[in-house]
Amino acid sequence: MKSLLYVTLLYLCLALLAAGCSNSAPVPACTAVEVVGVNCDTGWYILKLQDDSEELASKSGSYVGQLHGGYVTTDNLPEAYRQVGQRAQLRLELNTSYGPRCVATAMMYPAVRVTEVCGADNK
Repeated sequence: MKSLLYVTLLYLCLALLAAGCSNSAPVPACTAVEVVGVNCDTGWYILKLQDDSEELASKSGSYVGQLHGGYVTTDNLPEAYRQVGQRAQLRLELNTSYGPRCVATAMMYPAVRVTEVCGADNK
């Protein structure tokens, strides 16, 4: 009888563990960006991050991560936003696997990947 109770408790614990692991991974917060210009390497664009991203992330329950304002560079900016002065709401994550190849005198910005365009298109 005791072994049946232990087995039942074991299965209950495993079921709770499986249910807890089924939650989706957190996603980066939508960040307001403005396209500043083309970076030193072909296909890379410099984006200026707006300062209110932390406030928006706290309201939405998302996380900001290591991007807290300033400038970043990306090579997968959607075609519709590749003009200087364009503004967009994007989900960004750090791209640690590669970056633009610039000469040593150029300013280096953190490389990011655009994971999603937020806003009117996604409603």
